[in-house]
Amino acid sequence: MRRVYDKPIIIQQIDEDTEEWRLLYTLHASVNKSKQGDEYLSAGAIQSKQKLTFEVRYFKEIEAIELNTQKYRILFNGNIYDIYDYDDFQYRHKTIRLLGVSQ
Repeated sequence: MRRVYDKPIIIQQIDEDTEEWRLLYTLHASVNKSKQGDEYLSAGAIQSKQKLTFEVRYFKEIEAIELNTQKYRILFNGNIYDIYDYDDFQYRHKTIRLLGVSQ
């Protein structure tokens, strides 16, 4: 089955000097729910976070995310997702899977 990359996403990078997020890439991704969102208790109320897997086509510049995931985030459907994992399956350089967790 052929993967469809039809969901627009934006990858941003934090500017360490100004602490502001700047646009880095505008891409199309295949987006899928990773698992049920985690629920946890915070100040007496249940909070939940959504986990999504964003699969994009490989390009050389995206490799920078692998060792510095905390410097990047994804904007999708008006929501912000922190990047928690970068997966280039067997380093084949075909597709990259990014695990995003909502803020």
